[in-house]
Amino acid sequence: MAHEPGDRRDGDYRTARIGAAAALAAVTVVILVLDAVVPTYDVDPVVLGLLLGSIGGLLGVDALDFLRRSLR
Repeated sequence: MAHEPGDRRDGDYRTARIGAAAALAAVTVVILVLDAVVPTYDVDPVVLGLLLGSIGGLLGVDALDFLRRSLR
């Protein structure tokens, strides 16, 4: 099976995107736990939306790539 020239680099970027999405997910969980536990802490819905949107965007790139490859 022949590999395309950019396969190695694409895999590296995929790993970086998934790692960044995981880190943002961990931060989101910490923020939500703080919101639930600390009475004086209130999470701003805009911040929560930006975090979730960033996670979705990072994972969405790979989801679209997976869909494109499966339709070949």
